[in-house]
Parts: sequence; structure tokens; C-alpha cells
Amino acid sequence: MKKKIILLFLLVLSMFTLIGCNSSNTTYTKQTGSSDEKVVVSYVSTNSKTYSSTAEVVNAVANTVVEISTESVVTSWGRQYISSGAGSGVIVGMGDGKYYIVTNNHVIEGVNEITVRTRIGDVYNGKLIATDDSLDIAVVEVTTNDELSIATIGNSDDLQIGEDLIAIGNPLGSLGGTVTKGILSATGRNIQIGDYAMTLLQTDTAINPGNSGGGLFNMKGELIGIVNAKTTDEEIEGICFAIPINNAKKVYSDLLEYGYILGRATFNIEVQEGTISSRVMGTQSKTIVYVTALNDKSSENFKEYDMIYKINGQEISSILDYNIALSNISAGDSVEIEVYRGSVSQSYWSSGITFDSETTTFTTTAKQYGK
Repeated sequence: MKKKIILLFLLVLSMFTLIGCNSSNTTYTKQTGSSDEKVVVSYVSTNSKTYSSTAEVVNAVANTVVEISTESVVTSWGRQYISSGAGSGVIVGMGDGKYYIVTNNHVIEGVNEITVRTRIGDVYNGKLIATDDSLDIAVVEVTTNDELSIATIGNSDDLQIGEDLIAIGNPLGSLGGTVTKGILSATGRNIQIGDYAMTLLQTDTAINPGNSGGGLFNMKGELIGIVNAKTTDEEIEGICFAIPINNAKKVYSDLLEYGYILGRATFNIEVQEGTISSRVMGTQSKTIVYVTALNDKSSENFKEYDMIYKINGQEISSILDYNIALSNISAGDSVEIEVYRGSVSQSYWSSGITFDSETTTFTTTAKQYGK
């Protein structure tokens, strides 16, 4: 039986030509030029109570969840179109007339406009602060003198299998504030989503496209997860996933303070997958990852067209392998790289990349991603 993990972002292509509860608060300092901005992040208190009904939880937390609408410009066959999308987000912090919303990277990736709508119908222009594709988290800012509700953040490490959970989001992009309920099915699920491997919470709470970035709450009204994916198949039901809030909280803080995840490694190169059909490495056909561009001098140990064979002894045969290897490295680490050097070969009929028959090994220092 084939199953598929999908992200829950709702996308609509408009086909027209484009003309024109009790909580304690923790503060930290965000540097903003010559002045410091105090950002308040809501954290769970020691005296949080468990609500007796779903209705009580919803009454306490629903206003912290917002609808997110996006627009981006798509160019195809010489014409431009508006691509509209929809997702969800959760208000988790504020400071100096600004409110900060956590959502998924895949909700706002590549968009030109972000619109935020609250449960009571107030609409604000959203501004992207920072985003990270590897952990699928983004931070969006709205500026207003209105008083908005801020979620109380729980501890996803304390979750118990089988406990009741409530999801609030914007399924189908038109049903904002929708509430569904289920249980925690599992923790620590290692799930492949696109080119990344993620560790997620599993729940049977009903989740649909448009729920991406929405909140997953426990019966204390604490935010314990950010919804981002589900498994789909005609024979599969009730397998949905969320980013544990302890992971999302760290990413949120780093994105807000630095604009990137502190310690995330990069080699400052661009890579892509290909297929090699020669007998290099003793095989007739193999998927490979090779270097397509060097982004700056710090990547000088690599060369264009290098086939990346191993990173710290781990064999690389896909972009997923490459990203997993990077996730096990921190910025500043010394890393051993083994490559097959490549060069472009061209004939009258075709062109391609020819690789050395022996590997080249070198050591490089991983850099800070996004810096």
C-alpha cells in the first residue's frame, strides 16, 4: 500500500493576467538598530489548570489562532498570474505594538503578500520576519494598537500518549476557526517530508489543507504543536502530524532574534540530484548529489560538479541524505568530505558530466546557515 505525506497548505491559482488561562511571561531583547525592543513570549505557568470540557479550552485559546492568506506572482508562457494560498498561524508573542505569529515555512514560502485575519474578523497586513525550510517554521509580524490574544506555550516533552488534543485552524482556506478533537497517537515520529526528515507528533485529530501552521492544544489550553502534515491514501485515516512546540519555540526565538537558526550548518554550495549511468563506484545506474554552484569563497574546498560521495563517512545518494547529514553537523564543525571530481564533457551530439574514477577527500569547516 502506497502512502503519501502531504503538507497542508491550500493553493488556488487565479487564472487572470496580473495588471499591476494563566501564564507567566519571559522577555528577551531583540536588537533593532540603535534601540532595543522587548519581545514578550508567553510560557506555561506552574499553576495551569485542566479544563473540564472542549468548549472551555476553545473559549480560552481560539482567539490566538489566525487565518493566513497569501498571494504570489506566477509567470508562465510569458503571462503573469496571481497564485492565492491559505493557511493558519498562532500568535505567540508581542512587543512595541507588534504581534508575532508562528506558521509553517511552506505557507509563506515565495509569496509576495501576506494577509492575517483574526477570529473576530479583524484583518492586518502581515510582514515576514524570517523563515526556515528545514524545520518548516516561519515568523510573521503584524503591527496594531489592538489587543490580540497570545497563546500559552506548553511543554511537548510532557505529553502522554492517548491524551486529548484540540486542533484549531483554517481548513480549505475558508473555514477559519474550525475546531477538531482527537488524541495524541505517538511522539517522536521520524517523517520524511520533501527533502527533509522531521521529528513530529502524531495525532488522529481531523486535519485538512489550510490547517498548516494552526495550533494543536492540550486540555490545559496550552499550545503543544504546530500542525504541518498528514498521511493520505484512500485506505488511510487519522494519521496527522504536528511540529512539537519545544522544537518550534527554539526556532521561533532564533528566527526572531537572529533571522536564522543558530548553529544550523551549511557548506555555502548549491546542489541537485542527478543520475549517473557509467560504472563509477561499480554501478550501472545510481542517483547522485552534485554541486551546481559555489556561493562564496568559504566553499572553496568544493568545486563545481563535485559528486558528493560521503559526509563524515555517511554515503550521500539523495538530497534527503545530504540534508540529514547537515542536520547532524553544527556551524563551526570540521567535516570530512569525500567527492568524485567532475567536469563537463561535450560532443557533437550531447553534453554531460564526467567524473574521476577515484575520490578526493578534504576537510572543510561548516558555516552558519543564513548568516
